[in-house]
Amino acid sequence: MQTRRQFVRAAGAAGAGLIVAPQTLAFGARSPSLLRGGSFDQGVLSGDPTPSSIVLWTHVGDTERSGAVRLEVARDKGFRHVVAHDTVRTNSDLGHAVKARVKGLKAGERYYYRFETATKHSPVGRFETARPADSNEPVRFAMISCQEYTFGFFNAHALLAREHVDFVVNTGDYIYGDVAWPKGLGVRLSTSAPQDAHSVDDYRAKYALTRSDHDLQKVHANFAFIDLWDDHEVQNNYVGADPAGGSEVNKQTFSLARKRNAYKVWFEVMPTYSYGGKQRLYHKAAFGRNMDLFVLDERQYRDSQPCGNGPFPSCPDASGDVNFLGDAQMAWFLPALKASKARWKVIANELQISGRHNEKGELDDTDSWQGYLRDREAVLAASKAAGDVVFVTGDVHEFRTAEVRNAAGQVVAPEFTGGSITAASDVELQSVVHSPGYGTPDNPTEPADAHAARLANNPEWKAIDGRHGYLLCEVTGQEFKATWKTVPTIRRKTTSAGPSRTFTVHHGAPQVS
Repeated sequence: MQTRRQFVRAAGAAGAGLIVAPQTLAFGARSPSLLRGGSFDQGVLSGDPTPSSIVLWTHVGDTERSGAVRLEVARDKGFRHVVAHDTVRTNSDLGHAVKARVKGLKAGERYYYRFETATKHSPVGRFETARPADSNEPVRFAMISCQEYTFGFFNAHALLAREHVDFVVNTGDYIYGDVAWPKGLGVRLSTSAPQDAHSVDDYRAKYALTRSDHDLQKVHANFAFIDLWDDHEVQNNYVGADPAGGSEVNKQTFSLARKRNAYKVWFEVMPTYSYGGKQRLYHKAAFGRNMDLFVLDERQYRDSQPCGNGPFPSCPDASGDVNFLGDAQMAWFLPALKASKARWKVIANELQISGRHNEKGELDDTDSWQGYLRDREAVLAASKAAGDVVFVTGDVHEFRTAEVRNAAGQVVAPEFTGGSITAASDVELQSVVHSPGYGTPDNPTEPADAHAARLANNPEWKAIDGRHGYLLCEVTGQEFKATWKTVPTIRRKTTSAGPSRTFTVHHGAPQVS
């Protein structure tokens, strides 16, 4: 590790990179002094890679003071070739988060970064900027979702940290603001965060607890993230456009204050900024000629679930005038999808767009796209017209591969749904309540007849697997490959890999092989 004098001397050689830290502007023009001591207890994070920029983040723990942290970006891990440096201010109003955007970087390059107080260095992180617009290079990324701290260990992150990927897509449920398993059912305790988060401090504690995991810290240090949220960043099955939180939410615990606090903390602690509007997440990220990534927000603007809690035989109201994406997001997304010149149009999708029926053939809920059929058909029509659209999806805590069909029964696009990092699957929940044939939380099993019935009642699905893990996606001009990367267990620490399975989609054909 360099001494402070070496750090400052290297910083003086900085190149053309520019660090922009909006949070610093609120402190006025007075020159900031570096904080002394402190700890970088949540590691270092990067996010939103473009061909010329990145967002960098850290947290200063063990301090109550206001002050500044130095940020340095270099082309090499030894920080001999520094391209940008500056000081970024923070205080208790920001939860001592430190966030800045770095501009003026070169496309398709690897960079290294670190933070320091007057006496402490953070770990060194790395990221890669996005491919230039004319690049034909393959794109390789991972997709994660649903990491609940208490139910299991983040073994999937131990594997992911060793992958060679350009970036990671997080499709939501990064924290569980309303869940903590008790000792016995859970494998580690939530000692520093409440089970149910309501206040700003509660949500900050939830993120700090989640990021206390060293395997997650390694993944963040190695790869830039592209982040969106789902429901548990606030509360299970909430919706944003209904002041009451929707028809499937627990109305005794939901409040607009709770949602407001959760949103504030999300933007405070994630390595991203709003996209052209207050708390706007939806946007397009470009990765050369082979891939455009469309990031959708399927919580903030949607109407209440049309039929309430399932399961139920049918939901006629799902065909009604109910918004899933909201007017403004839909007005942006459909033309943007049509205008894309990339070979593959990949949709970062919080909620499953293929149908969801249980082993009895019933709709298992209307919280997903199947509760909002007007918007679903509009998106599938646009996807069919655009061609080479792929949905990568989180939420359901199970690996699923599907060929998504429109109302006319035509196969429009593939959907690859990733298993959760740790959040309990429906099979595991059945094991918790001791349903016959479902095993135990340490060894969950699904009866063969129930598994077969679910596949039979969901003709869009090609395969399902209840293990935990992440998706690994490889994108070239001619193929999109998605691999289920599983772990053998989350109930004890292990670095072993479970079985994997690869699916391929060929240019010009939406079917999966």
